[in-house]
Amino acid sequence: MKRVAMLMSGGVDSSVGAALLKDQGYEVLGFYILGWLGTPEFPCPWQEEEKDARAVAEVLGIPFHTVNLSIVYEEEVIDRFFALYQAGVTPNPDILCNREIKFKALWQAIRQFECDYIATGHYARLQRQLSVNSYQLSKSKIEKLETENLLKTENWKLKTASHPAIFKSRDENKDQTYFLWGVDRTMLDKIIFPLGELTKPEVRKLAKKYLLPTATKKDSQGICFVGPLKVRQFLSSRVETAPGEVFLTDGRKIATHQGVELYTIGQRLSAGSVDWTGDVPPLFVIAKDIKNNRLIVGSDAATFGIKLVAGSINWMSEPSDRLFECLAKIRYRQKDEAVHVHKNGSKLSVEFATPVRALTAGQSIVFYSKQGQLLGGAIIELIPNQNETVKRLTKTFRKTKV
Repeated sequence: MKRVAMLMSGGVDSSVGAALLKDQGYEVLGFYILGWLGTPEFPCPWQEEEKDARAVAEVLGIPFHTVNLSIVYEEEVIDRFFALYQAGVTPNPDILCNREIKFKALWQAIRQFECDYIATGHYARLQRQLSVNSYQLSKSKIEKLETENLLKTENWKLKTASHPAIFKSRDENKDQTYFLWGVDRTMLDKIIFPLGELTKPEVRKLAKKYLLPTATKKDSQGICFVGPLKVRQFLSSRVETAPGEVFLTDGRKIATHQGVELYTIGQRLSAGSVDWTGDVPPLFVIAKDIKNNRLIVGSDAATFGIKLVAGSINWMSEPSDRLFECLAKIRYRQKDEAVHVHKNGSKLSVEFATPVRALTAGQSIVFYSKQGQLLGGAIIELIPNQNETVKRLTKTFRKTKV
């Protein structure tokens, strides 16, 4: 009997995942990760979540363990979260959490339990496949692979397909593959996603069928293992900021800000903070001049961009061509966009077929095949039109001084 380490968060998804795996004949061990311990100012309800996870384990009759990863979580997720905001970019801590904690630190911490697999309640599908290094296959085999979404039919090939592949879940509204692109692909042989073929309503029904105490529990919100909190106040507690000026693209100063690090691209500026005669039009952050502590705002239309450069690439299934087309998204639950990708060493130059709102440095761009296979992802580092906006404004100020 294969042994599975089921990550149990105290929510309905991981609860049902544990029940399904037990029904499928696995020896299931439940694990709760103790991540963020909280502070008096920013408490974390981890005791309540752990209690719920333990209650589910008791109903299912499976062993339950709490693994204290608070130190590594602080170092790998919280400290990086603040450091990146301090640098003026907008990170995604959930992606850091999956990569560094759920599928790395936890697996290392539970080695003594000799588990064969690790499972989570993510809405994603994982398909285990044969090695496909070329198209030198019989027609019948190719048709079979295409039917199973295992062989790509775009105008490019994958460098290797000898490891499992992640695909979007059947429930497109709940699909969480966006958050999984950073996971080390060598871990894919050890991962199970028991909810990949289910919709959220189906999961709720199963929770009631199994008489799980989390059946009617609301979905969690907020940062991974931190819970709901006011992000701006959370940032202000550790990110050093200084008041600065807010400008239109023509160089007109219209307001002051409390710290450029606290704003993100596409964010609407509060009308009450703007020095404007008459009705204040909707104004949005279109660029950040970190060096000079300036915020540049404009119309919503000005937040759209078409090109970006990304780094810190992680391929799950890497296209072999330097130039290729695929689908991509820059935020969770955004619709897929057609992109042209140019691999240039450790960087990717990406151009969207149509303009996309609020391209943001620090956020992830995640790539998919037309069949919904997660190809990989990268961190957005540079948005050319935003850099040009900052340069033009800087040049305007220099001319004014002269």
